[in-house]
Amino acid sequence: MSGVRRMIRGNCVARVFLGFGLGVSLLAAACGGSIQTPSIVVTINPTTAYVPTLYALQFSATVAGTANAAVVWSVGNAVGGSSTVGFISQTGFYQAPASVPSPSHVTVMATSQEDDTKSASATVTIVTQSSGANTVQVASGQTTSNINIQVSPLTPTLSIYGAGTCSGSTCSTAAAGVQVAQGSSATIFVVGMGVVPGTVYSISGNPADVTVVQPSGSQFGQTNDGTSSVTFDIRVSSNAVPGPRNIMVTNPTTGELSAFVGGVLITPSGQ
Repeated sequence: MSGVRRMIRGNCVARVFLGFGLGVSLLAAACGGSIQTPSIVVTINPTTAYVPTLYALQFSATVAGTANAAVVWSVGNAVGGSSTVGFISQTGFYQAPASVPSPSHVTVMATSQEDDTKSASATVTIVTQSSGANTVQVASGQTTSNINIQVSPLTPTLSIYGAGTCSGSTCSTAAAGVQVAQGSSATIFVVGMGVVPGTVYSISGNPADVTVVQPSGSQFGQTNDGTSSVTFDIRVSSNAVPGPRNIMVTNPTTGELSAFVGGVLITPSGQ
Protein backbone atom coordinates (compact mmCIF):
# COMPACT_ATOMS: atom_id res chain seq x y z
CA MET A 1 0.00 0.00 0.00
CA SER A 2 1.37 3.40 -0.87
CA GLY A 3 0.33 6.95 -0.09
CA VAL A 4 1.14 10.54 -0.71
CA ARG A 5 2.40 12.85 2.04
CA ARG A 6 2.62 16.62 1.54
CA MET A 7 5.47 18.28 3.40
CA ILE A 8 5.17 22.05 3.86
CA ARG A 9 8.01 24.18 5.13
CA GLY A 10 7.59 27.97 4.84
CA ASN A 11 6.69 28.62 1.24
CA CYS A 12 8.16 25.33 -0.03
CA VAL A 13 5.88 22.42 -0.90
CA ALA A 14 7.23 18.93 -1.63
CA ARG A 15 5.31 15.80 -2.57
CA VAL A 16 6.88 12.55 -1.38
CA PHE A 17 5.57 9.18 -2.50
CA LEU A 18 6.14 6.44 0.04
CA GLY A 19 6.28 2.87 -1.24
CA PHE A 20 6.78 -0.53 0.34
CA GLY A 21 9.96 -1.14 2.27
CA LEU A 22 12.47 1.70 2.74
CA GLY A 23 12.26 3.14 -0.76
CA VAL A 24 11.42 6.85 -0.89
CA SER A 25 10.93 8.70 -4.12
CA LEU A 26 10.90 12.47 -4.18
CA LEU A 27 8.99 13.38 -7.32
CA ALA A 28 8.66 17.13 -7.16
CA ALA A 29 9.55 20.12 -5.02
CA ALA A 30 8.69 23.72 -5.62
CA CYS A 31 9.81 26.70 -3.58
CA GLY A 32 8.73 30.27 -4.09
CA GLY A 33 11.15 33.16 -3.34
CA SER A 34 10.39 36.40 -1.54
CA ILE A 35 11.07 39.86 -2.97
CA GLN A 36 14.19 41.39 -1.48
CA THR A 37 14.07 45.08 -0.70
CA PRO A 38 17.29 47.11 -1.07
CA SER A 39 19.32 47.31 2.11
CA ILE A 40 20.15 50.76 3.47
CA VAL A 41 23.89 51.40 3.69
CA VAL A 42 25.43 54.40 5.48
CA THR A 43 29.03 55.51 4.87
CA ILE A 44 30.99 58.18 6.72
CA ASN A 45 34.06 60.19 5.78
CA PRO A 46 36.66 60.34 7.22
CA THR A 47 36.54 57.12 9.22
CA THR A 48 39.51 58.02 11.45
CA ALA A 49 41.02 61.34 12.46
CA TYR A 50 43.26 63.08 14.99
CA VAL A 51 41.86 66.41 16.22
CA PRO A 52 43.46 68.77 18.78
CA THR A 53 41.33 70.10 21.63
CA LEU A 54 39.02 72.95 20.59
CA TYR A 55 39.71 72.34 16.90
CA ALA A 56 37.05 71.35 14.37
CA LEU A 57 36.60 68.82 11.59
CA GLN A 58 33.89 68.48 8.94
CA PHE A 59 32.41 65.00 8.48
CA SER A 60 30.20 63.86 5.63
CA ALA A 61 27.84 60.91 5.26
CA THR A 62 26.07 59.22 2.36
CA VAL A 63 23.02 56.94 2.50
CA ALA A 64 22.32 54.35 -0.20
CA GLY A 65 19.23 52.18 -0.61
CA THR A 66 16.63 54.85 0.18
CA ALA A 67 15.47 58.19 -1.15
CA ASN A 68 15.83 59.67 2.35
CA ALA A 69 19.50 60.73 2.56
CA ALA A 70 19.19 62.44 5.98
CA VAL A 71 21.28 61.23 8.92
CA VAL A 72 21.37 62.00 12.63
CA TRP A 73 24.83 62.85 13.98
CA SER A 74 25.99 61.78 17.43
CA VAL A 75 29.20 61.62 19.45
CA GLY A 76 29.72 59.04 22.17
CA ASN A 77 26.09 57.82 21.82
CA ALA A 78 24.75 61.33 22.48
CA VAL A 79 22.86 63.07 19.69
CA GLY A 80 24.70 66.35 19.08
CA GLY A 81 27.51 65.27 21.42
CA SER A 82 28.49 66.73 24.79
CA SER A 83 31.13 68.93 26.39
CA THR A 84 33.12 65.80 27.33
CA VAL A 85 33.47 64.19 23.90
CA GLY A 86 32.82 67.24 21.71
CA PHE A 87 29.80 68.61 19.89
CA ILE A 88 28.62 67.92 16.34
CA SER A 89 26.02 69.80 14.32
CA GLN A 90 23.44 68.06 12.17
CA THR A 91 25.54 69.02 9.13
CA GLY A 92 28.43 66.89 10.46
CA PHE A 93 30.56 69.80 11.75
CA TYR A 94 32.51 68.42 14.74
CA GLN A 95 34.04 70.59 17.48
CA ALA A 96 36.55 68.84 19.75
CA PRO A 97 36.20 69.29 23.55
CA ALA A 98 38.30 71.73 25.56
CA SER A 99 40.29 68.92 27.20
CA VAL A 100 41.34 65.41 26.22
CA PRO A 101 38.71 62.90 27.46
CA SER A 102 39.51 59.53 28.99
CA PRO A 103 39.80 57.47 26.89
CA SER A 104 41.04 59.88 24.23
CA HIS A 105 39.19 58.01 21.45
CA VAL A 106 35.61 59.11 20.76
CA THR A 107 33.11 57.70 18.29
CA VAL A 108 31.32 59.92 15.79
CA MET A 109 28.25 58.20 14.31
CA ALA A 110 25.91 58.96 11.42
CA THR A 111 22.58 57.12 11.70
CA SER A 112 20.03 56.81 8.91
CA GLN A 113 16.91 58.84 9.59
CA GLU A 114 14.94 56.28 7.57
CA ASP A 115 16.17 53.26 9.56
CA ASP A 116 17.89 53.89 12.89
CA THR A 117 19.42 50.40 12.83
CA LYS A 118 21.65 51.48 9.95
CA SER A 119 24.66 53.63 10.78
CA ALA A 120 28.35 54.26 10.15
CA SER A 121 30.97 55.42 12.63
CA ALA A 122 34.35 57.13 12.74
CA THR A 123 37.02 57.06 15.44
CA VAL A 124 38.40 60.43 16.50
CA THR A 125 41.49 60.70 18.69
CA ILE A 126 41.58 63.92 20.70
CA VAL A 127 45.10 65.25 21.26
CA THR A 128 46.47 68.16 23.27
CA GLN A 129 47.35 71.35 21.45
CA SER A 130 51.07 72.00 21.33
CA SER A 131 53.18 75.12 20.85
CA GLY A 132 55.76 72.97 19.11
CA ALA A 133 55.85 70.04 16.71
CA ASN A 134 53.68 67.16 17.87
CA THR A 135 54.49 63.85 16.19
CA VAL A 136 51.71 61.30 15.92
CA GLN A 137 51.84 57.90 14.23
CA VAL A 138 49.24 57.84 11.47
CA ALA A 139 48.23 54.59 9.81
CA SER A 140 47.54 54.27 6.09
CA GLY A 141 44.14 55.72 5.19
CA GLN A 142 43.83 57.84 8.31
CA THR A 143 43.23 61.59 8.34
CA THR A 144 45.09 64.17 10.41
CA SER A 145 43.99 67.62 11.51
CA ASN A 146 46.61 70.19 12.57
CA ILE A 147 49.23 67.58 13.48
CA ASN A 148 53.02 67.97 13.05
CA ILE A 149 52.74 71.74 12.76
CA GLN A 150 53.34 74.57 15.20
CA VAL A 151 50.08 75.92 16.53
CA SER A 152 49.50 78.72 18.99
CA PRO A 153 46.90 78.28 21.75
CA LEU A 154 43.41 78.91 20.40
CA THR A 155 41.48 81.81 21.89
CA PRO A 156 37.75 81.06 21.42
CA THR A 157 35.78 83.84 19.74
CA LEU A 158 32.38 82.10 19.82
CA SER A 159 30.40 81.23 22.93
CA ILE A 160 26.69 81.16 23.86
CA TYR A 161 26.02 82.86 27.19
CA GLY A 162 22.28 82.29 27.34
CA ALA A 163 19.08 81.60 25.41
CA GLY A 164 15.42 82.44 25.75
CA THR A 165 12.53 83.78 23.71
CA CYS A 166 10.71 87.01 22.89
CA SER A 167 7.34 88.42 23.90
CA GLY A 168 6.45 91.26 21.56
CA SER A 169 9.53 93.47 21.31
CA THR A 170 10.99 92.28 24.62
CA CYS A 171 13.47 89.40 24.56
CA SER A 172 15.03 87.69 27.57
CA THR A 173 17.08 84.63 28.43
CA ALA A 174 15.90 81.85 30.74
CA ALA A 175 17.87 79.35 32.80
CA ALA A 176 15.69 76.48 31.55
CA GLY A 177 15.78 77.55 27.90
CA VAL A 178 12.67 77.59 25.72
CA GLN A 179 9.70 75.21 25.81
CA VAL A 180 8.00 74.59 22.46
CA ALA A 181 5.09 72.19 21.90
CA GLN A 182 4.86 69.73 19.03
CA GLY A 183 3.45 71.42 15.93
CA SER A 184 4.27 74.93 17.25
CA SER A 185 6.67 77.74 16.35
CA ALA A 186 8.85 79.96 18.52
CA THR A 187 11.35 82.80 18.29
CA ILE A 188 14.68 81.89 19.86
CA PHE A 189 16.78 84.61 21.49
CA VAL A 190 20.52 83.91 21.88
CA VAL A 191 23.20 86.10 23.46
CA GLY A 192 26.92 85.45 23.50
CA MET A 193 30.35 86.25 22.18
CA GLY A 194 30.78 86.12 18.41
CA VAL A 195 27.05 86.01 17.66
CA VAL A 196 27.40 87.92 14.39
CA PRO A 197 26.11 87.77 10.80
CA GLY A 198 27.49 84.71 9.03
CA THR A 199 27.10 82.36 11.98
CA VAL A 200 24.83 79.35 11.41
CA TYR A 201 22.21 78.05 13.84
CA SER A 202 20.77 74.56 14.34
CA ILE A 203 18.94 72.42 16.90
CA SER A 204 20.40 69.04 17.85
CA GLY A 205 18.51 65.81 17.24
CA ASN A 206 16.58 64.56 14.24
CA PRO A 207 16.74 67.32 11.57
CA ALA A 208 13.12 66.56 10.64
CA ASP A 209 11.96 67.45 14.18
CA VAL A 210 12.88 71.14 14.09
CA THR A 211 13.19 73.53 11.14
CA VAL A 212 15.45 76.54 11.73
CA VAL A 213 15.01 79.76 9.73
CA GLN A 214 18.51 81.23 9.54
CA PRO A 215 18.70 84.84 10.82
CA SER A 216 19.90 87.82 8.80
CA GLY A 217 20.17 91.61 8.87
CA SER A 218 18.43 93.32 11.78
CA GLN A 219 17.90 90.02 13.60
CA PHE A 220 21.49 90.44 14.81
CA GLY A 221 21.98 93.11 17.47
CA GLN A 222 23.18 93.81 20.99
CA THR A 223 21.74 93.70 24.48
CA ASN A 224 21.67 96.76 26.75
CA ASP A 225 25.14 95.88 28.09
CA GLY A 226 26.60 95.56 24.59
CA THR A 227 26.61 91.74 24.32
CA SER A 228 26.01 90.33 20.84
CA SER A 229 22.56 88.83 20.32
CA VAL A 230 20.39 87.28 17.64
CA THR A 231 16.81 86.13 17.18
CA PHE A 232 15.68 83.37 14.81
CA ASP A 233 12.51 81.36 14.28
CA ILE A 234 12.04 77.61 14.64
CA ARG A 235 9.15 75.35 13.65
CA VAL A 236 8.65 72.08 15.56
CA SER A 237 7.12 69.15 13.69
CA SER A 238 3.92 67.65 15.07
CA ASN A 239 5.77 64.30 14.99
CA ALA A 240 8.84 65.57 16.85
CA VAL A 241 10.02 63.40 19.72
CA PRO A 242 9.48 65.26 23.02
CA GLY A 243 12.57 66.04 25.07
CA PRO A 244 15.49 68.47 25.42
CA ARG A 245 17.56 69.74 22.49
CA ASN A 246 20.78 71.71 22.26
CA ILE A 247 20.98 75.08 20.50
CA MET A 248 24.04 74.98 18.22
CA VAL A 249 25.88 77.89 16.60
CA THR A 250 28.81 77.50 14.21
CA ASN A 251 31.12 79.99 12.57
CA PRO A 252 32.23 78.57 9.20
CA THR A 253 34.99 81.17 8.94
CA THR A 254 36.78 80.32 12.20
CA GLY A 255 35.66 76.68 12.37
CA GLU A 256 34.20 77.14 15.86
CA LEU A 257 31.06 75.63 17.36
CA SER A 258 29.24 76.54 20.57
CA ALA A 259 26.22 74.88 22.14
CA PHE A 260 23.61 75.77 24.75
CA VAL A 261 22.83 72.35 26.23
CA GLY A 262 19.10 71.84 26.76
CA GLY A 263 18.29 75.25 25.29
CA VAL A 264 15.06 73.96 23.73
CA LEU A 265 12.56 71.59 25.36
CA ILE A 266 10.02 70.00 23.02
CA THR A 267 6.78 69.16 24.87
CA PRO A 268 3.81 67.04 23.76
CA SER A 269 1.06 69.01 22.04
CA GLY A 270 -1.81 70.05 24.28
CA GLN A 271 0.30 70.32 27.41
